[in-house]
Amino acid sequence: MGAGMILPRWISPGAVAFVVIWFALLLSGQSGMMRDPGTFWHTTTGELILQKGFIRNDPYTFTFAGTWWVPYQWLGEVGMALAHRVAGFDTQLLAATALLAGIFAWLTTRLLKTGLHPIAVSITIVLALAAAGSHFLVRPHLFTMAALTLTTALIVEVDLQRRPLRQLFWLIPLFVLWTNIHGGVIGGLGTLGLTIVGWLVWWQLRRPSPVVCWYQVGLLILLFAASGLSVFINPYGLDLLRTWHIILGEPILKQIIQEHHPLNPSEVYAWPVLVLAGLYGILLLGVPWREIRVSWLLPLVWFVQAWDRCRHAPLFVLVGLIVMTAMWPRTRWAAWLAQTRPDFYAPDVPTTPRPWWAPIGLPVLLLAIALGLHWGKIRLPLIGVGWACHAADHWPVELLDVLKAHEPGPNEPNRLFNDYRDGGFVIYHTPGYKVFVDDRCEVFGGPWLFEFVKASSHDTAQAMTNWQLQYGRFDFALTRIGTGFDAYFRATPGWQCVKSNPTAAFYRRR
Repeated sequence: MGAGMILPRWISPGAVAFVVIWFALLLSGQSGMMRDPGTFWHTTTGELILQKGFIRNDPYTFTFAGTWWVPYQWLGEVGMALAHRVAGFDTQLLAATALLAGIFAWLTTRLLKTGLHPIAVSITIVLALAAAGSHFLVRPHLFTMAALTLTTALIVEVDLQRRPLRQLFWLIPLFVLWTNIHGGVIGGLGTLGLTIVGWLVWWQLRRPSPVVCWYQVGLLILLFAASGLSVFINPYGLDLLRTWHIILGEPILKQIIQEHHPLNPSEVYAWPVLVLAGLYGILLLGVPWREIRVSWLLPLVWFVQAWDRCRHAPLFVLVGLIVMTAMWPRTRWAAWLAQTRPDFYAPDVPTTPRPWWAPIGLPVLLLAIALGLHWGKIRLPLIGVGWACHAADHWPVELLDVLKAHEPGPNEPNRLFNDYRDGGFVIYHTPGYKVFVDDRCEVFGGPWLFEFVKASSHDTAQAMTNWQLQYGRFDFALTRIGTGFDAYFRATPGWQCVKSNPTAAFYRRR
């Protein structure tokens, strides 16, 4: 490829892709990737685990204080806390963008190896980043993106018989790690299970399948059984699975939490997802139906999941890219393009030989420099400290001074009424308060959160009265401007607005 010949031997196209994507994510993610309330309480929870051990009760609220709760993303939270110890949110952003850049640089390399022109590859990767980007947030969910990418890639390689079936057993340690970082391991297990069933059916129908004998059937059954048992290797045992069940079994979340909403074709974020889905459909139609592999149908499963909950859109994107890379050379479209436009698609052109470290040398060097800047607390755009920020139009950062000035000490009144998106913000910045609510839906439950959201605009005063009878009177309030909650505290006697801005207001009892 032309791009490969331009580069020196010690830098691979994948390394260049990593640098470009990484810098682009750092630039766009300065505040954009710091908009999830979980970033705050995940970090605090990880620090609590490091200092005090595993948590089994809610330590943050006065509404559910002491009730059952286990941090099911505990290992991811510990990782976030350790990154935060280096240089705060800057190091967390650095790590998150590096992980994402690594995933998409690797996908870029796979696409280039098919023989597609770098321009076509670049357009595809940009489209994929746009389709997945609305869910690029600093939280453990990013590990699910990486783990599902590895799982799907290995499944596809085995399906094409480029790797032996026994290598799928490497998924077991991955699932153990995944279980303790994020509940998305359920998606990995489901993907593996559906693939195994599909391979057995394809074998019986004499269609392309890596299964050729009953011994392999037994091997796959053993693999799935061991993979399923791997989720029990965690410090919380069945309580971890109980939390997953609560979250997945709560349909009301689709109505009140944006990332649980169904994919909405009328919104801009959904358009690149639909374009990518259309591209996948076109490629699938270009494969002779008798040659279709089971793994090539996995994007259909994940597209249905994305349509059900938009938070699955990045997973559809990643699975789709891996599968499309495998399908493309076997489509009639690829054969036609190789004959008519060999300048645009040349599958047989040899690649430039490079040393083994060429894909990782430059990324590792840049990451080492960035971490050195973080350790030294050196301010520098993009890779130094002071880059990550929380936008004042999204977070009540301009009220931090009064929040801290009035932060209760031990044994002082500390009940803070707040919006659920600000609970994590308070938990991290001013832990002296006990918050009313945060976004841990497994603690509060869907019906409770639904009533809370409804009360922000309907029958607010009655809801406030009921809550204070049930949980005790509020001592402080942090409200969002324009909500019924803010109007209530602004109009109710006995409350003083200490400070407000266009985003939020802070109140205390007189």
